[in-house]
Amino acid sequence: MAKKLPNIQIDGFTIDTSSAPPPQWLPPRVTIRRVASYTTDLATEEQPTYDVIRISNLAGCIEDNDPGSVVKNAMAMLKPGGYIEWDELDTAHYGIVKSDPTTSASRLHALLRHVHEHDHTLGPRGWIDSLPDILARYGLQVQPGQHRYRLPFAYANIENANCFEEFEDLSHRLNNQEDGKELRRLMAAAKEDCDQLGQVITADLVVAVGRKVY
Repeated sequence: MAKKLPNIQIDGFTIDTSSAPPPQWLPPRVTIRRVASYTTDLATEEQPTYDVIRISNLAGCIEDNDPGSVVKNAMAMLKPGGYIEWDELDTAHYGIVKSDPTTSASRLHALLRHVHEHDHTLGPRGWIDSLPDILARYGLQVQPGQHRYRLPFAYANIENANCFEEFEDLSHRLNNQEDGKELRRLMAAAKEDCDQLGQVITADLVVAVGRKVY
């Protein structure tokens, strides 16, 4: 985008810059900055200067499963008439896609059952499907139309890999080490079916767009 629109300023905010490129490799007028939390008040540094704010993949960072502080923070940085777009994978409702419908996905189902039994943040993530209502609750004019999308199959393997990365992280966060070991065993078994049978774990993409009208 920075190359197509050379006069715009793009600022990225993240809690982990370890995977970001060195500043010298970024296009002109593009910055990536580290912040302690997405829910703290960034507006003390950034006055309303942005025309568009895009929020993505923050489900694991939302405190107390309440995204309201993120919305308020973004609104404080947004110009009147500007837009907030929030897209989030609905990881509270994982699904399975099989290239051959006749094959069994029992090992993937066993993995997802274990994840839902032990990742207690998934249940409260029901707020993801309500993102349009949440933006409206904070005074944004929400754009009408579809807000839930199934990602194209071209992205299936990438999405599946992201799911397994999240499960791996979960396995090391569980208080009971045996539960973590069992999760990793189930992951290894499920990965075999993913590779050999063409099966993937998926989640719909929820997208909400709201305009600040004042």
